[in-house]
Amino acid sequence: MDEFNNFYTARHYLLRDNIVSALLQEQWLVLQGDKGTGKSRVARGVLDAWSHRVVMISPVQRRGYQWEGIITADTQHSDNFIGQSWSFEALWRSMLRAMGDTQGAMPLFILEDADTLIKEIVSIVKTFLAIMPKARLLLTGNFNRRQQRQLRQMHPLWLNIPAPDHHDCRTVIAFYAALKQDAADSLPDRFIHRIMKRCRGDLQLVARAGHYLQCSSNSPEEGGQEVAINLARQRDVLRRLPAPGRKVVTSIALIMVAALFAGGGWTFNQPLSRWLMSANLLSTALQAPVHASPELTSETMSANDSLALLYSVWGYEVDKEDAWCDQAFRAGMVCLSGSDTLVSLQAQGLPWIATLNINNARVPVVIIGAGDKTLTALSGVKTWIIDKAWFTSVWDGNYRLMWKPSPEGNLAITKHSEPDDILWLDTMLSRVLNVESEGTGEWSPLLTEKIRQFQKQNNIQVDGIAGRLSLIRLWQALDESPGLLQDRGKP
Repeated sequence: MDEFNNFYTARHYLLRDNIVSALLQEQWLVLQGDKGTGKSRVARGVLDAWSHRVVMISPVQRRGYQWEGIITADTQHSDNFIGQSWSFEALWRSMLRAMGDTQGAMPLFILEDADTLIKEIVSIVKTFLAIMPKARLLLTGNFNRRQQRQLRQMHPLWLNIPAPDHHDCRTVIAFYAALKQDAADSLPDRFIHRIMKRCRGDLQLVARAGHYLQCSSNSPEEGGQEVAINLARQRDVLRRLPAPGRKVVTSIALIMVAALFAGGGWTFNQPLSRWLMSANLLSTALQAPVHASPELTSETMSANDSLALLYSVWGYEVDKEDAWCDQAFRAGMVCLSGSDTLVSLQAQGLPWIATLNINNARVPVVIIGAGDKTLTALSGVKTWIIDKAWFTSVWDGNYRLMWKPSPEGNLAITKHSEPDDILWLDTMLSRVLNVESEGTGEWSPLLTEKIRQFQKQNNIQVDGIAGRLSLIRLWQALDESPGLLQDRGKP
């Protein structure tokens, strides 16, 4: 545990006692509080005070998509669960099976940082209430409004930890600065207030302020108690804490800057206008499709430039010296090149690089959108609307694109695939279709039906197999893959 996270204020002791008393009558309870207000401290206090077995669980994310619960504390000395982890779909059943007969006992499960389980928390609680009616559950976290609304509909006992007040901060500072009571009472109110303003309710930072105050003692033999808390020591402590927020001052400054620029723009409109492009010309340049534009060849990208631009479309900033097709695996992607028809590439729905032959020059562009009669292309820092008829006349069908296979790097997921891929497919399809996930990692008729339903919704050949096009559409549905813009920039 953090050495600055083990001090209890009077408020924490009161909350701990109230939670222990309440859980003797209620099946579950929610402890809500901002960062640093002491949720973990109170939870540890409940763990020590509860007379039955207590298991503390923390959520961890595996492979970037699957949440699991890892056991961080267990009050049972032998055959405990510390270090073990289960997926939340199987957590309560696995715990119940492993604990065996709990007749006469009232085990308590503490799920810390439950607010990180944005979509799963409601189903986790419902499963617990159904499977373990005699056990108790304590959730801690800083829940958003949607989570609060969903959880409150199940009528839990709800406790909020208020932000620490002036007395709490003074007590914590005195404890970590090793100050006697009279020295603690002599701490200047303005000094305490400035610490509170910088720490913004985070008691761990307040505790660090007390530690810094002790370290700034002029001599070791003084021990920190008898040394006067002069202005120099106060400044030294405040300098080590985060700078205070100044939202009001910042807002006023932004308004003044905006007003200054507005006034300057009006004043210097005429002198500057001769250097700027006419608004009519700019509108024409953005709206008129390109037929045979010499400007497209004025700044021709290299092959590495176009690949770096394609990586950028996927959300990766890559230097052009490192932008190679064989490096796509580092981002979990596959890079393909070849020749195909415009109709096929447009149906695939992924950005691609096309090399155009214009005036005996080869000009690569990145196609990011396609409409009925036009294509949207990137070249350098410019965006072009290109007429399809002209495009086909200067393009020989070559392409280079990237797409994302399964997390295990497979180009398709079938009943013969690895359990991790099957589990990922089931989890992601369930999320997109808003249905329950099986969480077994085994191929089932229900998973086949989910694939068929997803394929039908996305106008893919319905075969119940997660092939390349199905994986492309699934990653796009999860906002993990770009797609082609439609109708001049409208997705």
